[in-house]
Amino acid sequence: MFFLSLFAILTTVFMTACGGNENEGNNTGESEQEIPGDVDVEAAEIVLDFWNGFTGPDGQEIAKIIADFNELNEGEIAIRTQTMPWDNFYDQYRTVVVNGEAPDVAIMALDRIAGFAQHDLLTPLDDLAKDIGLVEEDFIPEVWKAGEFEGSRYGIPLDIHPLTLFYNVDLLEEAGYTEPPKDYDELLEMSLAVQENTDAWGIAMPVFWPSNMIFHTSLYSHGGTSVSEEDGITPLFNSPEGVEALQKMVDLVYTHEVSPSDVQADGEVTLFRQGNSAFHLNGIWMIAGFEEQEGLNFATAPVPAFGDEQVVWAGSHNFVIPTQQDEDPERLEASMKFIQYVTENSIQWVSAGQVPATYSVLESDEFKELEHQYNASQQTFAFPPTSPFFGDAWGPTGPAVDEAMLGQLTPEEALERAEKEGEANAREASGQ
Repeated sequence: MFFLSLFAILTTVFMTACGGNENEGNNTGESEQEIPGDVDVEAAEIVLDFWNGFTGPDGQEIAKIIADFNELNEGEIAIRTQTMPWDNFYDQYRTVVVNGEAPDVAIMALDRIAGFAQHDLLTPLDDLAKDIGLVEEDFIPEVWKAGEFEGSRYGIPLDIHPLTLFYNVDLLEEAGYTEPPKDYDELLEMSLAVQENTDAWGIAMPVFWPSNMIFHTSLYSHGGTSVSEEDGITPLFNSPEGVEALQKMVDLVYTHEVSPSDVQADGEVTLFRQGNSAFHLNGIWMIAGFEEQEGLNFATAPVPAFGDEQVVWAGSHNFVIPTQQDEDPERLEASMKFIQYVTENSIQWVSAGQVPATYSVLESDEFKELEHQYNASQQTFAFPPTSPFFGDAWGPTGPAVDEAMLGQLTPEEALERAEKEGEANAREASGQ
């Protein structure tokens, strides 16, 4: 089951799925250019520039797909990639588009699309997508709809990357369990049992990134909402549902004591890697890193429902076509042919740690064999809204949640402050 709800992240606090965490590669600040595949580039009729921020292991997977495309279309189309850390990507994107030096194709996080579309930095894709048969029926409806802004389509979804539960199979078996928890009470019960029967923690709750994703997940699980759907700028997370959602996170540390209270940045990842915690909440992109960890017997599952509903934060990488100074129909057609090829052959991409955005891949036998990714796909996803100002309204929850997790503020104090800051930020950004 899938449904659309609201979420965007404050990029300066935590990056979207493909940056800002330990498994996402070398954020050196340098860009890398290459033409994947064994092809004669000079023989190509059209050479397209493709910008993305896949600097880590995911970059190796997209390069393999591009190499296949280049070899299949040798003499006609060649894709030249420009890869840079997400920290720098959006500023550089804005600069080159404004200067009339835009790449042909780019990848953009779903929560960024509305802001760039608002300033005419993206090309509408409605007719282009229809011309090559990219239709809503093959995409998960909510992630397809989330690529629209003010009635026009600006994004073609490549994937979905949700928050996921990782658990240590051996520790659970030692505590007497063979199945993962489905709700908060079971998570607490199993965590206590692990601590009674082993030397490990039940769970290590992050103080910093991705604590905000966990709060968003708990908020919607409790029936709360983040920002007004009517105007996209009024914070609504400072509510009884929001306070209870954050309190349950804090209680795992200070009341139930199934999580350490002094977790440093990425410390929860280290504890799980070393077999010193039974449960770990993080994005699906952690799969590859955990698979490489020697001696770690782990599995994935839907995030336990902290409230009455099972719902998790999810983001998505989308293909976009930057606004061109001089639009060339042949280059646009070639760009869409490339997007279509990657979309239809995304099984290789999702194997690196994503959920496919298309039913044709999601329901394939090849995807079902990817046990970790398949388990993560069996969740209700909450996607970003199509508001240019959502990040301004929601962003202050990041540091507020961190201070609550550190015991420096109560959940009520943290959310009250975040609400005031978020509303002020969003109204200033929107000119109201």
